[in-house]
Amino acid sequence: MAEKNIVIVGAGFGGVFAAKSLSKKLKSHKEYNIILIDKHSYFTYMTELHEVASQRVKPKHVQEDLEHLFYHDRNVKLLTAEVNGIDRDAKIVKTTHGDIDYEKLLLSVGGQSNDFGTPGVKEHGFELWSMEESLEIRNHIENIIGQGAAELNPEKREQLLTIAVVGSGFTGAELMGEFIEQRKVMAQTYKLDESEIKLILLEAGPQILNMLKDRKLADKAFKYMENNGVDIRLNSRVTGVTEDGVIFKDGSTLPTKSLIWTAGVKAKSFISDWGFKYGRGGRIEADDYMRATLEDDTPSEDIYVAGDTLSYVDEKTGPVPQTVEGAESSARAASYNILADLGFGKHKTFAEAVKYHGFAVSIGSHYTVASLMGMNFSGFFASLAKHGINLFFYSQIRSMYSIFNYMMDEFFRTDNGRNPFWGAVSRLGNVLWTTPLRIFLGLFWILAALGNLGGLNDLFWQHGLASFIEIITGAGLLLGLLTWPLAAVSIMLTIVAWATHGFDMTHWFLILSSVALMNGSGRGFGLDFYLVPLLQRTFGGFWYGKAKSVYDELDK
Repeated sequence: MAEKNIVIVGAGFGGVFAAKSLSKKLKSHKEYNIILIDKHSYFTYMTELHEVASQRVKPKHVQEDLEHLFYHDRNVKLLTAEVNGIDRDAKIVKTTHGDIDYEKLLLSVGGQSNDFGTPGVKEHGFELWSMEESLEIRNHIENIIGQGAAELNPEKREQLLTIAVVGSGFTGAELMGEFIEQRKVMAQTYKLDESEIKLILLEAGPQILNMLKDRKLADKAFKYMENNGVDIRLNSRVTGVTEDGVIFKDGSTLPTKSLIWTAGVKAKSFISDWGFKYGRGGRIEADDYMRATLEDDTPSEDIYVAGDTLSYVDEKTGPVPQTVEGAESSARAASYNILADLGFGKHKTFAEAVKYHGFAVSIGSHYTVASLMGMNFSGFFASLAKHGINLFFYSQIRSMYSIFNYMMDEFFRTDNGRNPFWGAVSRLGNVLWTTPLRIFLGLFWILAALGNLGGLNDLFWQHGLASFIEIITGAGLLLGLLTWPLAAVSIMLTIVAWATHGFDMTHWFLILSSVALMNGSGRGFGLDFYLVPLLQRTFGGFWYGKAKSVYDELDK
């Protein structure tokens, strides 16, 4: 039987979701190949690029090798190539690898930043809609803050230490939230006062996060950023960007070397001459079944559209948004209808396939505003919900490998407390896994003092000063307070008990457990997480003074 190709162009959210869906349904039909084409060999988790740009996570955190995702999907063939065009009559996709014939074609090539023709953005600014762009921002911010810290001229110094983000949509707000946290780290690294690093959010309209219907959530996000030192400037339309800064509509300027444009998204420009009908942002218009609309307003028989490539307005839910769920819903509808064309199942409209659960906008790792399943909430639980949304996507594409690494990178491999738990569960900030041992040892000493250890009571004290020390030691370990010195006390108590009451293997267990707790166990869900840094700042500043990036002590 002759093989037939279902070609998917673009390995973004829509393309990967569609490839997984089609692979599962066509698993037993060996005559069909699913060919997934992308110029990269990896899937990029686009909605997390702001975390890479701000150095919260490493670049590999948002990259997932396509081989990992599709290794067990034998009917999916991966092709790393660029697509140059399509021949609808011959049903061929033209690529740098050669021509590929198709039975059905799904275009999900993604989007790119839209600067609306604003002069100077591409020459002097930065955009955030690809891995390459996020890495440029990541390297630039690190370098420019370092230069600013060493600059002695006040005006030049302020320019170098000013970071401006244009656009207060999801991307702009989330990036600014990350900069709030990165500023703290950079200030410590370069011996700056945090207030010297100015964060400015520029919005052309009268309010931020315009896509939020519930303005109370937007107001909470506004207040959180404002309370954390972000200068939010509404009604500030940028009309130009130069080497020295930003030009506004009223002629005023903002000196900066760090202008990041997040004000719009449009379809990839290389699809603009492929013979379709294009809507807002250069996206390909589609009918209710996600079939691409041709220039003569008729739907294509064999070409479908999904993700940021798509321009479609649903009567009930409105325009398909440039979000993960928007891409999933359009890819789901396209997959249903591709299968129906092939004789598997029935056709479904977008309205029948759409699944919107809500959204979550993270303003850094510690604060999020969310509207999910009809409920609006913010703060810690909203941050957990944001992670839940990301994990849900990975579960839908059946990637336990991705789920494991996401959990590790977002919770257990984070530096500088940049996770929802403020670093309390990070393996880099403390030894989380000794926390149960610390709690057990704390309870042990309290029970020893109270005489509730059964046959082990004779090995310890139940009265007098020694019993009081046992209770203090146990309570401190239980709370994770002054863990290192109390672990040392635990060792001394055990040695004295050994000498006084005779040897038991329990003594060795207590000594070795106490040693294990001396590596920072009190910072894992313990009060030392707050106390130790406070003591370090207080006594370090008292003994060594405060380091600065510039000194002027001639008047002393």
